[in-house]
Amino acid sequence: MNYSLRAYGVGEQNLPGWCCLFGANDTSLYRIVFYVWIAQAGNKTVVIDSGLPPHQDDFRTLADACGQLDARCALQHSRTLDEVFELAGLAPDAVDILLLTQPITYHSGGLLPQYFPRADVYLARAGLMEFLLDNPGHPPRDCYFTGKTWAYLHRLAIEGRLYLPDTRTEVLEDLFIEPTGGHHPGSAAVTLRTVRGVVGILETAFVEANIAREQPVGLAEDAAHCRRVIRHYKRFCDPLLAIHDSSIPERFPGGVIA
Repeated sequence: MNYSLRAYGVGEQNLPGWCCLFGANDTSLYRIVFYVWIAQAGNKTVVIDSGLPPHQDDFRTLADACGQLDARCALQHSRTLDEVFELAGLAPDAVDILLLTQPITYHSGGLLPQYFPRADVYLARAGLMEFLLDNPGHPPRDCYFTGKTWAYLHRLAIEGRLYLPDTRTEVLEDLFIEPTGGHHPGSAAVTLRTVRGVVGILETAFVEANIAREQPVGLAEDAAHCRRVIRHYKRFCDPLLAIHDSSIPERFPGGVIA
């Protein structure tokens, strides 16, 4: 099955180079972008990541945490999830599956019933367990999920719509999510077949340089594992996309990957 895939920028932030590239003595600022990705094939619609928190109090919690890393790390909204769905011509009840590439509110902020009323939701078991049992302080616990998204996760679990894979899992034909770790235990990759080949979206890489140089992210809990994951996915994905790479709209006009 061949999927269409498009990336929609929903926010951006500046990060020091040492955050993006492991071992780099680089304090210059790199622009990173947060995306919501929409994949479709046949009568199935899959959303990958749900964007930043839509409510101002939750957004401020995340923005304040970013500021603790570096005062220059300003976090900005550029597009709401409502606007993404409008651009995509997509109604919330048309979404079949939501895949979260990491349990942090950059990715999970829009996990709310008004956006995903009937979707099955997938996130890495290791990320949820870290949140519950072994939180290291980065990110702060209130930046994994908001109170609103946590309440919805509880409802999803009761309704049997929450899935917590710990190995590579085929969500639909030719579309997989796999926990990868490296950056955080809850980091995950998504791969899907398209007319241009297998496309990979890798949360274990922030920017294109991570992939091109096989250089781990600077904010890595396990840099060696990060490097192994990047090399592994480069073997069978073309293109392999770093999840926050700001050059995606230029490389793929309109964000249309396939």
